[in-house]
Amino acid sequence: MMAFNTATSTIAVVGFLANGYVLLAMIFSKNSRSSNINAFITHQTILDLTSCIFLFFGYVLRPTGMSDSLALFMCWFFGSFAISASAGNASICGLMIITIERYVKIVHPVAHRNHYRRWMTRLGIVIPWIFGICTSLIPIWTTSRVVRGRCFTFGTIGSTPAQKLTWHIARFLLLYVAPLAIFVFGYYKILGVIRRQRKQVGHNQTQGTTSNAATAAEAANKRAETNVIKTMVLVSVSFAVCFFCIRTYSILVTLKLVPAVGALYSLFSVFSYASRCLNPFVYATQYEVVRRWWKVMVCRIVCRQHVEESTATTSSAGPSAGGEKRQTRKIHVTTKNL
Repeated sequence: MMAFNTATSTIAVVGFLANGYVLLAMIFSKNSRSSNINAFITHQTILDLTSCIFLFFGYVLRPTGMSDSLALFMCWFFGSFAISASAGNASICGLMIITIERYVKIVHPVAHRNHYRRWMTRLGIVIPWIFGICTSLIPIWTTSRVVRGRCFTFGTIGSTPAQKLTWHIARFLLLYVAPLAIFVFGYYKILGVIRRQRKQVGHNQTQGTTSNAATAAEAANKRAETNVIKTMVLVSVSFAVCFFCIRTYSILVTLKLVPAVGALYSLFSVFSYASRCLNPFVYATQYEVVRRWWKVMVCRIVCRQHVEESTATTSSAGPSAGGEKRQTRKIHVTTKNL
């Protein structure tokens, strides 16, 4: 149990730091506000960050000797991990919405251009929170109890075995099978369109039917789209791998095909928590907006150190010039905006 708590707390801390870094990059990067996909990825980072914060405090905050009302409050918000689970499920729904939006934009570009509106982006941010509340927050809060100062959570809706079985199967379909089906279908179609577009661009270049400027602009646009798709494919693969064990094991235990072992459930839970700190590393290494922001920050730090060293050198060389005037140099460092 101690190893499980240590591993989970470590994942929560690493996920907090990594998601916080990506969130800063998305907020302070000017290009992050240029498209709806950046808004969606920023929202995904906020969800993962929220999940990591409440996951950590759920293991750290274990006070005793409280009143019943305060104990129930602590149980609802921290001890039951309701908010952490809700944010995690909302993140899964957010990935599905991003996949659907990318599918419509790339596979059906005319329909996306004619019918997509800004309010749809806001709706795509609100829907995951509703999804998380319905699939985790409400079931956990309604089944959480405080007994002798300890928080007990069941998270299963239904009073009969048939109702409980229906609830577990519905969760398995909603939280794993449906996202996996959307990811596979959506990105399979998207990658097929991208391959055809690359062949068409190569054919046009050999035929000389387009100007160099138009070809360069189209190639840059395709590279940006490919970068987004590659990033989201890796995030989807991370979800499929990290949640495979816990989702499969839970449904097998529900169907009474395998015995329930607490150690296995704890181990598989750690795997599922790992996805919350893997996603920001994918964004940091693959998503161009975050990578560019990181390069600019490093460049600014290095250039600032260079300026300080140059200033110190000119200041120390000043007294050795005798009666000559001290000359100071102003070094202007310009950094390309994001």
